[in-house]
Amino acid sequence: MNEQVEKWLLKAEHDLIVARNETKIEGAPTDVICFHCQQAVEKYLKAFLTHHQVDMRRTHNIAELLTLCIERDRDFEELKKRRIYELTIYAVQVRYPDDFYIPSPEETAEALTMAEYTRAFVMRKLS
Repeated sequence: MNEQVEKWLLKAEHDLIVARNETKIEGAPTDVICFHCQQAVEKYLKAFLTHHQVDMRRTHNIAELLTLCIERDRDFEELKKRRIYELTIYAVQVRYPDDFYIPSPEETAEALTMAEYTRAFVMRKLS
């Protein structure tokens, strides 16, 4: 595996570790957890695309990244069916006060489930 792919994976793992650990805190900051779930998914997809030498612009848009992954491997339709693209709102919306809102515990649990599933899916594809 090339060094750039490994870097994307390491950063994704770090985001997922933070998300997992934050869920253990009473009164956990759901906005922070969802942000890190979005970041992890984004970086796992970028690792896959980098592995396949796909040119991509700088973006936080998971739907856009997922489309590029599907063009390379139709199995990624599974992630589309699971609607992981919905995590994109956590890239910006929960980070700034203008569009700010606090995700519910249920939304947060779903975001973590999506991130964990994406991790397992991409790691299988890269192995």
